Amino acid sequence: MYCTFIHGEATWQQFLGFANYYNRFVPQYAKIAAPLRNLLKKNTPYKWEPKHQEAVEQLKQALTSAPVLILPDPERDYVIEADASDQAVGAVLMQDQGNGLQPIAYLSKKLHGAELNYPIHDKEALAIIIAFKAWRCYLKGRITTVYTDHCSLKLLEDTTQPFQAAGPVDRLPRDTLPLRHRVQARSQEQSRRSQPACTRCRYSEKRHLLQWDSDIAYRKGSTKIWVPNYPPLRQLLLEEYHDVLYAGHFGSNKTLTGIAKHYYWPLLAEDVQKFVTSCDTCQRMKSSKQKKAGLLQPLPVPEQPWQVVSLDFITGLPPTTSGHNAILVVIDKFSKMGHFIPTHTTARTEETAQLFVRYIISQHGIPTTLISDRDPKFTSKFWKELMSLLGTKLAMSSAYHPQTDGQTERLNQIVEQLLRAACKDEISKWDLHLPILEFAYNNATHGATGQTSFFLCYGRHPLTPQKPTASATVQLAHDFITTMH
Repeated sequence: MYCTFIHGEATWQQFLGFANYYNRFVPQYAKIAAPLRNLLKKNTPYKWEPKHQEAVEQLKQALTSAPVLILPDPERDYVIEADASDQAVGAVLMQDQGNGLQPIAYLSKKLHGAELNYPIHDKEALAIIIAFKAWRCYLKGRITTVYTDHCSLKLLEDTTQPFQAAGPVDRLPRDTLPLRHRVQARSQEQSRRSQPACTRCRYSEKRHLLQWDSDIAYRKGSTKIWVPNYPPLRQLLLEEYHDVLYAGHFGSNKTLTGIAKHYYWPLLAEDVQKFVTSCDTCQRMKSSKQKKAGLLQPLPVPEQPWQVVSLDFITGLPPTTSGHNAILVVIDKFSKMGHFIPTHTTARTEETAQLFVRYIISQHGIPTTLISDRDPKFTSKFWKELMSLLGTKLAMSSAYHPQTDGQTERLNQIVEQLLRAACKDEISKWDLHLPILEFAYNNATHGATGQTSFFLCYGRHPLTPQKPTASATVQLAHDFITTMH
């Protein structure tokens, strides 16, 4: 059979359709065709390998060989030989018409899903079940001998000792054909040839199948790099996404979301949970979470980023060498993006207005609504006149009722936690860490939106040192990145 194929998924789908029509003439058809079927699965990158070419050649050879099947004789008894492997089951229907056993039909089936996890005992039984279902029209009313290489199935013949099993064995057709088929065991030599020398553990095919590209393993159908079971490497990634300054020492959910963007390994979520809960810095520096008191009345959700903005001050911080002892916290109500602006408690209203224009208006435009508490700076005549000229509506919280701007109050707690975790050894330089901590917060998944603030504002995720890229060739740049840890 000489034919030329143009490589492509459609071509091999047509070829398999053609070959499948004649599968009853091909012994172990499902096992031979398995590599091609796996190649054509949904969400599987098309990559032609030698094993696929070998499968094609074997099918071509089988399809072009002269058929040796005989027609069944309804007056003679039948013989079935069934067998199973890791990936498929098969059987052959035979009959002795005077010239020894000759095949009447072949049958094979590729295992799928939970069938792949069956023990060999149930796989062998499944092969017999499929054979009896397929050839019931021949076998009904005739004595049938079944050959299998699994000795325990012989217990089915002993009607005085009930066979205690669950699964495919219980579905064997011994009630349909009582005492008319015998289950015999083949020799140990045949069994050794049909079974592999050893079995190996494997993960579920759907969840842990890998694909390779340039010597890098990826999770199949994804761009996530598969991390091998090498504890030091996995520990390094966990530290990179949790402990370093630009990671922010966030909780397990945000840490897991960050790692899962680019990497994958089995039980990743459990490893992240154990790592975060055992982090010494988080245990000592983070404040405890109290149960919410009563039902909150949330403000309306804005229609776009930086339409509604809230701001507040964090005070009582140790003075830095630059003279800062407070932080102006500004947060967007839509995307939850925040800006942490160093300042000092003695700053006048005009200075605060300059910071607001420099860091907020210049980057995001003029907001329509500004939420704040009743700090003297925000109730001053200058501030009200400035917001009026900009067309911004002022919404101030009630006195002694911080729940009005609970989002900013919660962000203040997060900023303080980030500072404690990042600056435990450099208290007088906390203002130098604010830009990186701001980036860490905006690049972390927010529980209210399920996305990062950066993505909601700009529609993309930022490049970070954590993302796998080409190695840096400039040593000076590499040293600078190292100082950010």
